[in-house]
Amino acid sequence: MKVVSVLNYKGGVGKTTLTANLGAALARRGMKILLIDMDPQSNLTFCFYHPDEWRQELRDSHTIKQWFDSFSNGRPRISLGDVTKPPSRVNASLRHNGGQLDLIASHLHLINLDLDLATDLRGDDQQARAELFQVRRALAVALTNDPIPSYDFVLIDCPPSFNILTQSAIVASSHILIPARADYLSTIGIEFLYGALHDLVELHNGQVGRHRLGGHEKISPTIAGVVFTMIQFYAQHPVATQQYYMDRVRQLGVPIFRAVMRHNVPLFGNPVPRGIPTILSERLSSQISVELMELATEFVSHFQAERAAA
Repeated sequence: MKVVSVLNYKGGVGKTTLTANLGAALARRGMKILLIDMDPQSNLTFCFYHPDEWRQELRDSHTIKQWFDSFSNGRPRISLGDVTKPPSRVNASLRHNGGQLDLIASHLHLINLDLDLATDLRGDDQQARAELFQVRRALAVALTNDPIPSYDFVLIDCPPSFNILTQSAIVASSHILIPARADYLSTIGIEFLYGALHDLVELHNGQVGRHRLGGHEKISPTIAGVVFTMIQFYAQHPVATQQYYMDRVRQLGVPIFRAVMRHNVPLFGNPVPRGIPTILSERLSSQISVELMELATEFVSHFQAERAAA
């Protein structure tokens, strides 16, 4: 099982659109996929559930907030499986190929999690740091040990910040996927993200040593690559201004996916919850579907090549 955090400091880069459609494209290929919505904005959740459905079916029993709310002394008292839900409309369209897509939904009140943790983690500084360390690694432990199905991929939609939610997702992840627009702010954000990842890995692995948990608890997430989103084309090539920033990211030595997500109003510009991602609602021959499937093919090939080289 590969755990991949989808992350960018900057909002509005198509992070949720990428997560929902990549997960659905992989499930369409017969894979078993778990999506975890860690962003308090809950946009990934609303890709699969209308707000009324969320209030009636998920809000009080099936969100990642219930899992975090169950924490005592830095450890959850319920399983991730207890808050996992399979979106029925999506899975109805996957029955013919054996794929499965499950979701752990988000909650708008997750935005208060850092403040709540600061209130709950009482005691001296050393004890508080130890409990925060347990919270930060709890998702990794749960994905390894909880009685949940065996998934091919877990994709975590992270908030556009480096709070405890993002940190716990990274600690649980083997890989990081970075959606980015080809513009100035996204280019700068990728550089800052690299630095923050390095600092978190150093902090976590240092605490592993102090808590004597053993070398297998150390983390070393790798960058799977940058996926450029909302690309505008002219004569079958990205427009010059976007190509300039794409080249700047390449100069950083960051892995970059060849497949891109071109700008498309139905894909990026529709704020109304649809209940099913674009990749499953469009014809297979449509330009949107073809390009998203190309991205899914390259994504899978990346992990196959990595496994072959190991």
